Amino acid sequence: MQAVVYHGPGDLKVETLPDPELGPGEVLLDVSAAGICGTDRHIVAGELDVAPGTVPGHEIAGRVIAVTDGVEGVEVGDRVLSYGQVICGECGPCLDGNEHRCRRPQVMGMTRQGGFAENIAVPHDILVPVPDAVTDEIAAIVPDAIATPYHALVTVGRIAEGETVVIVGAGGLGLQAIVVARMGGAGRIVAVDPSTDARATALTVGADAVLDPSADEKPAKALYGLTGGASLALECVGRAESVELGMQSLSSGGRLVIVGIGHDRPRLPPLIRFVAGETSIHGSFGSTIPEIRTVLDLIATGKLDVTHAISQRVDLDEVPAVFEQPATPGRTVIVPRS
Repeated sequence: MQAVVYHGPGDLKVETLPDPELGPGEVLLDVSAAGICGTDRHIVAGELDVAPGTVPGHEIAGRVIAVTDGVEGVEVGDRVLSYGQVICGECGPCLDGNEHRCRRPQVMGMTRQGGFAENIAVPHDILVPVPDAVTDEIAAIVPDAIATPYHALVTVGRIAEGETVVIVGAGGLGLQAIVVARMGGAGRIVAVDPSTDARATALTVGADAVLDPSADEKPAKALYGLTGGASLALECVGRAESVELGMQSLSSGGRLVIVGIGHDRPRLPPLIRFVAGETSIHGSFGSTIPEIRTVLDLIATGKLDVTHAISQRVDLDEVPAVFEQPATPGRTVIVPRS
């Protein structure tokens, strides 16, 4: 099979590899589509300590072409998507239905081979059926790009009808967050991003206003002027300044949900303001398999419009060049057998 292989910082090669061997309970997928996530860019940049020889990719959809002993509920020919990590199923979070917090995960494209390939071996119990009304390309990005902001805004943020919502970062996650926020009943949505293209796309998909934080000496004041104080903010960047901007955008009693991942240490507001304002800050990571099923149903029934989510489609040979270019506002999706 053909696959994209990581050999070190900035070094991606398209190579011929043996077809994966199946272990007990695993199926072989013919990969129909694989999304390129911001995490993949961190991997290729050498920032996440991924071993050379790894095939990246954790956003995967495909068709089952082989099964082995112990497989239940999945048959050859089924269209499925894969959860982004292989869960242990035995730790406290897994047993409590919080598999996104699994304590012993194997992450696709990081600690086991990923989906930037024609085929991949996947345990049957992390596969989700794809409805006929959902395309392979959209299905591939659902667990990460779409279900992640759904989990953040609906499950963690408890979005309510009529709320003013700030989305800090209008990239792959932020754009889908705008759509989820609108579906969730947000009354006003303001997106914050320094990219002209990202801001323009944010308005196209449903933001009421946008802000370039680099164009104002006091972006927090400018943002507050646009919102009058948000009751819910979502941070999708993972930098100290964007987390701090999210906190500063909140009105009294507001909630900040952080999905951006990084190593920065943001500062809290002065405690008198933080405590008296009863500000809440939540971390939010990934999504659960039931939430993925819910999101697929919302897309299939037309309640969640993600037709804008994909900005380009490429084949395997084009993947190394994609990582030499800036990320697009929407997802780039690999179609291995295009």
